[in-house]
Amino acid sequence: MSAQDGNNTVSDATAKHRQSNQAGLHCWAIVLAGGRGERMREAISQWLGSNRPKQFCRFTGEHTMLEYTWDRARQIVGSANIVTVSVADQAVYFEELDPDTIPGTVLYQPEHNGTAAAVYLALAHILALDPDASVIIMPSDHFIFPEARFVALGCAALSYAAADPEHLVLLGAEARWPNTDFGWIEATTARSSNELMPGAMLQPVLAFVEKPDNQQARRLYSNNALWSTMIIATKGQLLWQLAEALQPRFFLCFLYLHRLCLETRYGNRLREAADKAIVNTFQHMPELDFSKDLLQNVTQQCWVMPMTDIDWDDWGRPERILQCIEKYGLDSWLNEPSRNIC
Repeated sequence: MSAQDGNNTVSDATAKHRQSNQAGLHCWAIVLAGGRGERMREAISQWLGSNRPKQFCRFTGEHTMLEYTWDRARQIVGSANIVTVSVADQAVYFEELDPDTIPGTVLYQPEHNGTAAAVYLALAHILALDPDASVIIMPSDHFIFPEARFVALGCAALSYAAADPEHLVLLGAEARWPNTDFGWIEATTARSSNELMPGAMLQPVLAFVEKPDNQQARRLYSNNALWSTMIIATKGQLLWQLAEALQPRFFLCFLYLHRLCLETRYGNRLREAADKAIVNTFQHMPELDFSKDLLQNVTQQCWVMPMTDIDWDDWGRPERILQCIEKYGLDSWLNEPSRNIC
């Protein structure tokens, strides 16, 4: 799933970001790995004879989708600054991996409680370590090609977000058809150049549209709207303030966990899924969707950076997995029925 881009601007942008990060940009990655993969459940069960979330499957090459996401995150922020969030009942899948290859910190939620809880559990941990942190949120079950260009764009987005504490930078995929499975981002036609990476553009967001009907999807596609990827770069403190302003009850839960991190030497207690304080907190926490309950309420503070010349898919349907494998000639067990992906 990786590729050499061959464009000097890609490597130059990545190198510039790394130099800035070393100079003190405090960059972190939040990798979301707690999804249940409901849409792919039937297909994976048929392929494997048993079910597991798709982020823990090896569809191509020798790595799981989560491991490919870690590879991308390492190139953007380094191994130590990756915080992966999963759920306690998925810990068994991490035990299958070589512990020496698992980067940074893995945090386990006691139970599924929406995407916002996963983001803010990681953020409580990160801000206890680094109050000036900038973060890039990366779902762990996406197909992205070519990798080198995505890494450069992720570096550019994170560097821009670090320099602008008032805005979130979203990466939007160029739509290839009027898809009704995805969320969409409508943006203004006015664009501003991003000097951190030649060719990268920023557009003010006008609106978010979640899973439109066929007519809406055709309109969005014809208007060059972008697919929402849930890949977001921002200052950690901005995310913290948004939760406090928009979801105060939810915020208080994570303020408590953040203080717990500060009191227990860098959040070590958060590494244990059975920690009583976390379990109790999650039991009393409202379930929120990060996009619907937070992001869509601050449209005016969002920029979107189109993922130009990058193929993105959430691989939420089996036919799209097969299409990508065929399109790029990827090494896959699906082409060799005798192989097992797990």
